[in-house]
Amino acid sequence: MKYLSFADRVLKTILLEILITIIDLSGSMDTEDWKPSRKAGAIKANRELIKVKAQHYPQDKVGIIGFGTGAEILHEPVCLSQGAESLSNALNGLPDMGYTNFKAALELAETCLFGKTVPSTHSYLGKGLSGFFSQLLYGSVQSTETHIKEDASNKDCPRRIILLSDGCYNEGGAPFRVAQRLKDARVTIDCVGIGKQEHINEEAMKRIASCNADGTVRYCWIGDQQNLIRKYDSLAYHIRPA
Repeated sequence: MKYLSFADRVLKTILLEILITIIDLSGSMDTEDWKPSRKAGAIKANRELIKVKAQHYPQDKVGIIGFGTGAEILHEPVCLSQGAESLSNALNGLPDMGYTNFKAALELAETCLFGKTVPSTHSYLGKGLSGFFSQLLYGSVQSTETHIKEDASNKDCPRRIILLSDGCYNEGGAPFRVAQRLKDARVTIDCVGIGKQEHINEEAMKRIASCNADGTVRYCWIGDQQNLIRKYDSLAYHIRPA
């Protein structure tokens, strides 16, 4: 029994995974072709992912990034056994963040996965004039840098990103160098397109996404909310080695 207990602890350590889920919060995500909106569908799918992961892999870490004209950490990576409810609550009241900047989102995900200093400008890019004046009044622009340190015990654990968008990047420049840098660092990137397929730059999403061992690309377009929830349910599970 003692040996089985030890083996179980080792298995859990091996299965540890860090996942950053990235949600497009550009203005078009408020489109109501998915009732009540595309954004609401994305939130529901992400809540499903958090719930399933917490049930099956409570030792995994999950973080959430929202992006538009800029990118913002909605929740730093946290172990699901302690932070599942907090992660779900972080999806409440998400703002409209303007345009669509894939590059900023991926750079911020890189920061979360590998531990760097997050510039304070990420914290108010999408919050409009009220957020801007709050920063001026309280002086937090100079003091809100977030320091994320990489946990040495997680150095070799699998890292993943899920990027969801309903459009094409139109801010911040091409995202392909940072995407390749992440993939070179053995980060697996899944890209999910939602909304109207003709409005999505699918070639860009495919270039950002990782490839499976058989050469297939980890990108898919999903046209309705129920299939999006099913997709995120499946993405909650660990990727099996080829």
